[in-house]
Amino acid sequence: MEEHHASPWLFVANAGFVALLLVLASLAGTRRMERIPRRFWQNVAEQTVESFRYFAVNVIGPGGEKHAPFLGTLFLFILASNLIGLVPIFSKAAPTANLNTTIALALVTFLYVQWQGIRANGFLGYLKHFTMGTHPALWVLMVPLEIIGELAKPLSLAVRLYGNMYGKEQVIIVLVGLAASLLPIWLPIPFQFPILVFGVFVGFVQALVFTLLAGIYINLMTQHEHEEEHAH
Repeated sequence: MEEHHASPWLFVANAGFVALLLVLASLAGTRRMERIPRRFWQNVAEQTVESFRYFAVNVIGPGGEKHAPFLGTLFLFILASNLIGLVPIFSKAAPTANLNTTIALALVTFLYVQWQGIRANGFLGYLKHFTMGTHPALWVLMVPLEIIGELAKPLSLAVRLYGNMYGKEQVIIVLVGLAASLLPIWLPIPFQFPILVFGVFVGFVQALVFTLLAGIYINLMTQHEHEEEHAH
């Protein structure tokens, strides 16, 4: 499979660059923090954290705020990786336009969800999750299907994100080539500009969808814990 004719290490480097940007942004927001924030970056950081806490509670339920750091990191990394592909020098190697990156993100999400399921319900309760709502006589049939369904979740997350971001970049490349071949050099018309604007929207939506699905999977895996907290 050809992917932008770019070295795989270029995608890794760009993903590392995105991670570095997020670390620097977090340091800027937490440096010399004040009880009553007056600095712009501290206000941005606090508003961002509160937004993710609100998001996590609404998607996962009571106690969901403890998953806000994971979901927030996931969203910000995916969003930044999506948008960096719109910058000309990064356009051929946006991290999320590479299947290896999206598989890694999906696997991290999968392992986090399984670990939270074990922590919330205990190992036996976690295993019981695969038989929930079925008669014991049907366990031989339903348990393998439940396991297959669980393993399909990271594949779905990875392919959906990769397909949308890779497809968007290919459309931009085609439109740039069309403009260069059909129009005179002295009459530059940015055919790709509407796609670039749409690319910002797609990048945000795909980051939101990935994070939302991760929150839903956490909710499904930790339902017993949420019921106990609600009862208290």
